[in-house]
Amino acid sequence: MIIFGWGHRTVKKFGPVRKVSCSNCKNESSWNLQKLTSWFTFFFMPIIPYRMDYLLVCPVCRCCLELEKEEFEMIKNVINKKNSGMSEQDLVKTNNIVTEAGGVIRTETQINFIRQMKEMESKRKE
Repeated sequence: MIIFGWGHRTVKKFGPVRKVSCSNCKNESSWNLQKLTSWFTFFFMPIIPYRMDYLLVCPVCRCCLELEKEEFEMIKNVINKKNSGMSEQDLVKTNNIVTEAGGVIRTETQINFIRQMKEMESKRKE
């Protein structure tokens, strides 16, 4: 008789995030934000979570990108703000990750990097 176990998984879906071209299936579609939790079980009932994976998942081929917890929380907050009826301008001000058209999204780190590269280019030209 098996009393203890592990490996039971639950998936929580938060909805589509942005359009991405999948490197696996080559389709461009809105990838979904998901949280995958692995559980320790007792009599086949999930009791204690022992691992959480934060993913962006292609809806066509199920290929996924693993996210850090901080990235996941940031994207989840933006999705929640979008669903609460914030205007498009307010979303842009909050480091817009989700757009109606599924546009290219940049994090603050990426924006700072691009700014630094432009400054270096302008110094070279001078």
